[in-house]
Amino acid sequence: MRPSQALLLFCALWACDSTQQVAGSGSQTGNSVVAGRILASDSTKGAAGVTVYLRPLSWTSGQPAPSGGLDSTLTDSLGRYQFGHIPLDTYRVEARLRDSGWSRTVRATGPLNVVVTGALHKLGILEVEVDLTDSTRGEKLELYGLDRSVDIPDTGTGSVDLYFDSLPVGLQTVCVWHMGRDVGDTTVSIYPDSTTYLDDDDMNGVPEGPQEDP
Repeated sequence: MRPSQALLLFCALWACDSTQQVAGSGSQTGNSVVAGRILASDSTKGAAGVTVYLRPLSWTSGQPAPSGGLDSTLTDSLGRYQFGHIPLDTYRVEARLRDSGWSRTVRATGPLNVVVTGALHKLGILEVEVDLTDSTRGEKLELYGLDRSVDIPDTGTGSVDLYFDSLPVGLQTVCVWHMGRDVGDTTVSIYPDSTTYLDDDDMNGVPEGPQEDP
């Protein structure tokens, strides 16, 4: 497909009342446009005024902000949003409106990519049991692609229960961040208006990095 054809196709998808999310061609070589639509809970109606965040999937709040691809915007009256001049990468898109949200992995790997539309759901809670050891005391639990972290106490023995509240539904990757690096992580599914329980033993001390949605 020629660049002009890809751009025309992207504009047509964006202009219509589509239920698809689109990552289209950027105006600069090596860049992309990430665009999509957020629906209201249990509805086919677009959700207006929703804050949508775009973050590299490999990023956590304990890392410096990347040079590109860390941004936010609001949906329009039809629930549509758009990010321009995005470096080619894999991202986490997160939508939030009061006590509801949504998140999904988006691959911006070419001039035109189509992925699912987001639908808002009640937010969930993650409870993590952490063993207090020399590798965890005073460190952090973090979520890849989301601006969320929880401090691990710097004193004590045994274990402690830590909580992430108000998390978007879906697959998330939680990691232990020690001395500036991931020392163990695992995926966990978050469900609407409920609590998911996780033991840090599930991380096995093996950093595999952030996992994409299936």
